[in-house]
Amino acid sequence: MEIARERFLDDTRSYHVTLSLRSRTTEAHSALSALTREERDRVALALARALDEIGQIVGPHVDTPGRAV
Repeated sequence: MEIARERFLDDTRSYHVTLSLRSRTTEAHSALSALTREERDRVALALARALDEIGQIVGPHVDTPGRAV
């Protein structure tokens, strides 16, 4: 099972990243599969928030038109 969120780090859509939570064992798959819809939504929100933080860190290194890196 996998819960993932994707985002572009720039307006040009050149910097596309994915952050995912993926089960790697049967036990982890069972734990993720047992989540309710609300719990899966909460995990997805946590991933989206993490992407916000990651974007703030990586953003200054993204080469966008009109901005020197």
